[in-house]
Amino acid sequence: MQTVSNFVNGAVFQRFVIGVILFNAVILGLITTNVSPETLELLHLLDSICLTIFVAEIALKLVANRLDTFRDPWNVFDILVIGIALLPASGALSVLRALRVLRVMRLVTAVPSMRRVITGMFVAIPGGASVAAVLLVMYYVAAIVGVTLFRTDVPEHFGDLGTTFFTLFKMMTLEGWPDIAGQVIAKQPHSWIFFVVFIIFTTFTTLNLLFGIIVDAMEQAKEVDIREKMAANGIPMGDQSAEVRLAVMEGELKAIRLAMDKLASKA
Repeated sequence: MQTVSNFVNGAVFQRFVIGVILFNAVILGLITTNVSPETLELLHLLDSICLTIFVAEIALKLVANRLDTFRDPWNVFDILVIGIALLPASGALSVLRALRVLRVMRLVTAVPSMRRVITGMFVAIPGGASVAAVLLVMYYVAAIVGVTLFRTDVPEHFGDLGTTFFTLFKMMTLEGWPDIAGQVIAKQPHSWIFFVVFIIFTTFTTLNLLFGIIVDAMEQAKEVDIREKMAANGIPMGDQSAEVRLAVMEGELKAIRLAMDKLASKA
């Protein structure tokens, strides 16, 4: 059992799985192109071989880790993706044929750096949801103001709430907003205030706040990954944050420096 576990978790096997995932991604792409029937049959055969390897990988993980396999959410994701690929892609389930491409997403579970990015994205969801709520309130207020002020003059952009929401989204992305603003300003010269205020509070403020939350989440995910690697090497780490650990280290260094100064003065 330990031999199987060492084999499954070994670097050689992991690199082999990554290679098969990349090869399978190329196969799935080629299947969608216009190829001869003979080539298409060969591609489907290669796809089946890749799927067989993936099933064997899952089986080895279950043998090595048993029920502990399901404690890792990435393993659960792999099992779901492979399970979908094994379902018959005919009749009412023919739509599942398009979901075969999910096997390419297994590259995220196999590459630690990609896995860390996805983990950081999930960590950023609570903070991102708060920013999104604030942004939605800004959109709603700006949409009502826009419809009230500009509906008569520029109905194609501010005719109703739905149209105005889409117009505001285009403005937030800075895609073509000068053309929209120019049409309105031509009829209402002082309307530039609305556009400038909206872009400052959404594009330059709220979105940058969202980016900051994502960067902070990535740093947290990186720290968790470092903790796991150190724990795997037998180096336990406390639950303190990096700032607290740095403060403790600075205190210890100061204490060492004072002790050395005392010894130097006595000498």
